[in-house]
Amino acid sequence: MLLADMGTQYTKTFHSQTGEYNIIKSLDWPEGLKADIACGHNCKGKTTLEINELVALAKGAKRLVKEDSFVLVDVGSRDIKSVIFKDGEYAGCDWNYMCGAMAGFTVELLGNYFKTDFSQITPSLEYLPVKCGVLGMGELFDKIADGLSSEKAVAMFIKGIARSIYNFAGKAKKIYLSGGLCENKLFVSSFPCDVILLGRYVQIEGLKSYQK
Repeated sequence: MLLADMGTQYTKTFHSQTGEYNIIKSLDWPEGLKADIACGHNCKGKTTLEINELVALAKGAKRLVKEDSFVLVDVGSRDIKSVIFKDGEYAGCDWNYMCGAMAGFTVELLGNYFKTDFSQITPSLEYLPVKCGVLGMGELFDKIADGLSSEKAVAMFIKGIARSIYNFAGKAKKIYLSGGLCENKLFVSSFPCDVILLGRYVQIEGLKSYQK
C-alpha cells in the first residue's frame, strides 16, 4: 500500500511492500497517481481513503511516544498542530493555520534568502515577538536596517517563532516535535524547554493504523 502525508510544500510517503520512506515536493506528485491512504492539505482527489490530519497525528504520536502523558507539536509549512495525551488517553488538540502559521515556510524562505546555514548560527538569548511568520519578517528586516547582522536578526526571529510555539503548546516542560524543522538545529535549540525530535513521518505512522 502507498501511504502519503501530502503537505503544502512536501509530501511524505511510505510503501508498505518495500518499507521505503520518501519525501518529494508536493508539486512533483505524479499526475494520476493515487495513494491508498493519505492525509494533508494536498490529498484531495489523490487518495482512495482520506484521513483527517489531526487524527493521523494523534495516532502517530500514540504509536511513537512511550509516555502516558505528553504534548506533541507538528510544525508544518502553513500551520501548527498539537495533540495532548494524559494518562494514556487522548486529551485534546489544537490547530493554528492563521497568524501563528507559516513557520516552516518562512524559515525555509529566510534560509534561502540569506543563504544561511542554520547549524552555524548561535541561538539568541533575545527574541522577536513573532506571532505570524510573514508579518514577523518586517521586524527582522527592521533590525537589520538598524545595523544588526543578518545572522543575529535571524536567530532572534527563530527564537521568537520557537517561543510562540512553546506558548501554543501550553508552556509544556517537554515537547515532542514533528515536522521538517526537526532538522533545523537553530530552531530546536531556541526552545525554552526540553524538545524530543520525532522527525517528519509521525502522520505516516498514524496512517499505518488504517492498513488492512
